[in-house]
Amino acid sequence: MNYKRITQALFLAAMFTLAFCQKANDKNPALLGSWQGTEWLIMDRPSGMDATQVHFEFKEDGTFSALFGDQIKAGTWRTEKDKLYTKETGKQEIIVKLLKYDGAALDFEMNRGGQKEVLKLAKK
Repeated sequence: MNYKRITQALFLAAMFTLAFCQKANDKNPALLGSWQGTEWLIMDRPSGMDATQVHFEFKEDGTFSALFGDQIKAGTWRTEKDKLYTKETGKQEIIVKLLKYDGAALDFEMNRGGQKEVLKLAKK
């Protein structure tokens, strides 16, 4: 009889642990769809890079694809409050801050090599 209660308690503890260890995902619907870059700033100044060569697509199933000029990236995405987490297949997760995400405009703030970069995108 004690064995059954101990087993039940261990099972419940394991279920709670699994539930609380899962990564949060707001699945922000404002990000869904296709996006094209409009402006790329470094330290609040024009970067000289052609932002129109940047394309993202965020799908409802939690996958994304991105095109940076001739580089193609794909993997999974999730959001947690004002953070966007992307994970390319076989690579580490990347975090960017969402400055604006209203369904028509999407602005990311990135930190690359200690420099603040902002990529602005518009819904296609």
